[in-house]
This record gives sequence, structure tokens and C-alpha cells, in this order.
Amino acid sequence: MSAIRYRKIVVERFGDPEALQTVEATLPALQTGHARVKVLAIGVGFTDLMARTGDYLLQRKVPFSPGYELVGEVVDFDTAGQNPAWLKDGVRVAVALTKMAAYTEFISLPLWQLVPLPEGLDPHLAAAVPLDYLTALSVLDTHGRVGQGDAVLIQGAGGGVGQALTRLGELRGLRMYGTASADGSEERLARQGVTFINYRQQDFEVELREREPDGVQAVFDHIGGTNLTKGYRLLAPGGVLVSYAFSGRPGHMVADTVRGALRVQLMNLRPGRRAALSMVPNEIKTDHAWYRSALERVLGMAHRGEIAPRIGAVLPLMKAADAHAALERREITGKVILAAT
Repeated sequence: MSAIRYRKIVVERFGDPEALQTVEATLPALQTGHARVKVLAIGVGFTDLMARTGDYLLQRKVPFSPGYELVGEVVDFDTAGQNPAWLKDGVRVAVALTKMAAYTEFISLPLWQLVPLPEGLDPHLAAAVPLDYLTALSVLDTHGRVGQGDAVLIQGAGGGVGQALTRLGELRGLRMYGTASADGSEERLARQGVTFINYRQQDFEVELREREPDGVQAVFDHIGGTNLTKGYRLLAPGGVLVSYAFSGRPGHMVADTVRGALRVQLMNLRPGRRAALSMVPNEIKTDHAWYRSALERVLGMAHRGEIAPRIGAVLPLMKAADAHAALERREITGKVILAAT
């Protein structure tokens, strides 16, 4: 097949949601070792919003299309004769990208990035899985190395990654504490066996010292700042603090992210406990086997109903600006999916 004309959403300047613009582009002819994919659904993450404003460390140049995760149908492919048994035109695949580019109708990707969807798995549900659940597996297995009965603290347990951590933690028999504040959080977390801590009304360090005087085996943090120090102090001997994101001050997000990453690295100079950084786009890039195995695993879990990401809204791709605005106003609870068709 020759070149394909298509539309995509592009950030041409950093700014508010109106910085998201629709442009037309041409997908080049097929390359060896690649597939061209018609995009069906795209997962929206808060990193997309940060990137749009210029506050995301891994995406500091315009123009670009936001988004790390998508589901699509293979249009054509060229494997130079080394065809996996599952690969054929029209097969549905899920993808986690190493660089933002998902807000698009068509995309060309290296074959190693394509992971087949279990037959019958809804593409909208599948698009909510890759980034949050790969991050959760990285945090739990690669860096946390926690096991049944271990006590853990999950900061922001009501967020996308937080929900993935609590569900996988429930399946593994972890003793979980989770910070959150949104209405209904206590009831939702209790259903997964999580002891709720309202971070707006309670000091999580005080609460955990009372409940776990010997310390917890792991703290999973996406906030940074003083929370890192407080979380590290809660660790039992041999425990680990895993940081997978950093919050920061508007206009200072990049500097605050760098500062947080340095703080985590410096914690490793102290004996008796560990600190680690989970950066899933880099882990995907450097370990293709882990990526494919992990994504196949969580897609299978979604197909069997063992995990069920909460879909907050499905909007057309060309309404991406509306999706970003609604997320910034906290009007949507759950994962936002952009439908490209």
C-alpha cells in the first residue's frame, strides 16, 4: 500500500488545551520491520497534559503528538519473511510507546512494539491498560520486589497507576495503605482491601507509625517533594521507596522533577534501605522482552476480568482539547479514552 493521508492532534506551542491542533499528514510507505496501524483508541494520561504545557521532562520540544498508549488494527506490515504466527492484516494490537505520538489516526511502528489483543477484548478497555499497568508491574516487580503479606503505602491510590497498584496488590495478598481524598475513595479502596488515609485531613506518616510501628516494606510515590523524605522514614529495614512520577509547582515542573530524581538517587547512599526510580518508557526501550511479556500478561488479565480499568469518558480524537480541559477541571473520574474512528 502506498502513502496514507490521515489526521493527528499536534502541540505546536506549549499552552492551554487550545494548543492542541488538528493537522493533516501523510504516513510514508511501509518500512521493513514495521507495521502501519489504523488507530482505534488512545489512552489519555496526566503526562499528556504536562507535556502540552511544557512541564514534562521527557517531552520538551514542539511540535509533537501527545499520548503513550493506543490500540489499533494492522493495515500492512513487512517482516522480511520472519512472520510471527499471530501477525496478519486486520489483527488488533495494543502498544505502549517509548516516545509520545499516540493522538493520531494512523501510525507506523516497529513490529516489536505490537502486542496482539486477546480476541473479543474491547479496544477502549484495552487502551486503558498499557501505561498504568506496565508502570504498576515495574513498581511492584522490577523495583519493589514485594510479596504476599508485605505492608505497602500507595500514594495517590485513587489515580490511574494507584488503581492498578491496588488491584494487582490485592491479587498478590499485600497489606495496603492508600492515600487519596476524592469523594468515595474510602469505599472504593476498602473493596480492594486498602486502608484509606485522607491526605487532606491526616498525616500519613503519623497514621502509618501507629499502624505499622516496625515500618512498611515499600512505599510507592508519584508526588515527590517532602513526601519522599517522609515515605523513606516509614520503611522497615531492607524496605524500598519506589518513585514513578513527580508532582511540582506550575511553571517549575521540570526543575522539581529533576530535583526529585536527584533526591531519590541520594537516598541510596544511606545504608539499610533502598530507593528506586521507575521510568517505564525507558524500560520499554531497553527491555523489549519484558515489555511484551508484561503487556501480554495484563491484557490477558483484562480479558479474563481480573483487572477492570475504570473508563471515565470516551471522546472523539478530534475533541482531545475538550478531554484535556475536563481533566484539568477534575470533571472526569477514571480513564479518558480518545476514539480515533
